Amino acid sequence: MKKIEISKNCPQSSQAVFGTWALGGEYWGPQNHSDSVKAIHAAIRGGINHFDTAPVYGRGRAEQLIGQQLRKNRHDFIISSKCFFKEIEDFEKSFRQSLKRLSTDYIDIFYIHWPKSGADMRPLLELMEKFRRNGQIRAIGVSNFSVDQIKSVMDAGKIDIVQCGYNLFWRKEEQELLPFCRKEGITTAAYSLLAQGLLTGKFRKMPEGEFYDWRKKMILFNEDIFPGIQKEISSLEEIAEKFNMSCTEASIFWTKENELIDCNILGCRNRLQTEANLKAFSFRKNDQLISELKQISDRVAPLLPRADNIFNHRT
Repeated sequence: MKKIEISKNCPQSSQAVFGTWALGGEYWGPQNHSDSVKAIHAAIRGGINHFDTAPVYGRGRAEQLIGQQLRKNRHDFIISSKCFFKEIEDFEKSFRQSLKRLSTDYIDIFYIHWPKSGADMRPLLELMEKFRRNGQIRAIGVSNFSVDQIKSVMDAGKIDIVQCGYNLFWRKEEQELLPFCRKEGITTAAYSLLAQGLLTGKFRKMPEGEFYDWRKKMILFNEDIFPGIQKEISSLEEIAEKFNMSCTEASIFWTKENELIDCNILGCRNRLQTEANLKAFSFRKNDQLISELKQISDRVAPLLPRADNIFNHRT
């Protein structure tokens, strides 16, 4: 698995990144502690050295778990965490709480989790540059920012990495954001590679129940376009089978092979899921596979509404 340089101050990242949202439980349903621990160590055995978390993932539970499992060999790993837009004092307080939960005196990458339209976000970049000078962070990131929002804060601090939603069925970021980041030398990290499970092929009808209703916030689960999406899921299954892959492997492979994507964040909640997700990184480049997957993706694009992000979240 190739390594990615995020900044001169930060160790090189594995191309695959371990995402911890599911480990927090809550949104994704109950999570077994033993499963979480085994997933983390399966990721390490698989070559992952970059772990992405946030206070909102289980109200701090995911951060605490990562801190517990990585502190013994802390310097071998990249830990990234986040904070939503807040006033300076509250943002700094959240940062210090993250340090405590992570059992560390520095965080390798710290993100503004979501922007806030109309707000001056430059003071937060200035604060994070202060954290960098103090050795409390090594790299600065923004998540779910548009190009204009990135430009609006670039004079206040150096942005090292940008995180965005991206997958086989959601490619809006290819139009402007990803090329901009490449031009500016900003590392990119993609999340939702499997569209919250949709691209695994397991959802053949609209999911229901306490721990599934929130998925409908994602555009790809929109009831108006879901039938059309399902037709292309069937096509994905056929192509994956043709190349002796699972839908999961083919979907992750698609994003991994995109030259505009540096880091691929994999949501994993147990050992088997971690190992299955990592299989995609063992496949060599295959232009025919990429071409056939692109045909599916191109057919999905006209089904999607215009939106700023994969959740159509108003920022």
